[in-house]
Amino acid sequence: MLCYLKGKILNLETDNVLLVCEAWIGYEIIINELVYAELSGKKEAEIFIYHTISENNQSLFGFLSLEERKIFKELIKISWIWGRVAITLLSLGLKRLLLAVKNEDNKTIESIKWVWKKMASKIILEFSEKDFVKNISLKNDENKNLLENKMDLNIKNKVLESLINMGYLRKNIENILLELPEELEKIEEIIPFIIKKL
Repeated sequence: MLCYLKGKILNLETDNVLLVCEAWIGYEIIINELVYAELSGKKEAEIFIYHTISENNQSLFGFLSLEERKIFKELIKISWIWGRVAITLLSLGLKRLLLAVKNEDNKTIESIKWVWKKMASKIILEFSEKDFVKNISLKNDENKNLLENKMDLNIKNKVLESLINMGYLRKNIENILLELPEELEKIEEIIPFIIKKL
């Protein structure tokens, strides 16, 4: 079973990446917008993999960290949640997703494609007693110096580049950036917020 791949990016789209590894074997890996944003502009990638095998299909899901992969595996244990839903849920950003569970914030979870009210409630119910939710800080103090009154230029450029590559107009993106809530500090939080507004 595959769990990690490293290779050259042959093709990158918002929901999948074609990675060519040793011996020129290519793998199509299902990703979300956050992974896309991280890989955009790069020629090579290292991706953690979850390999699913069913009677009629095999799929590879890609993550930037082992922690994301772990949460993905927990998500697909929940009834009604299949791989595509789980990886799309992770496009919220790992910390934002877990904070939404901890705060019983159904609306944030329901904002994800394919997730309806009962499913969001089920995720909160199933995850609320897990250690990885109990131990998460309610304060978003990671990288707190990254943004102050104005967005860090590097973050802004990366957000713009990623969303323009997805087909969105620069002017529309910049207009939403002006109204960006202060609590959204990291790329994995900013991109989903803007996509929802576009």
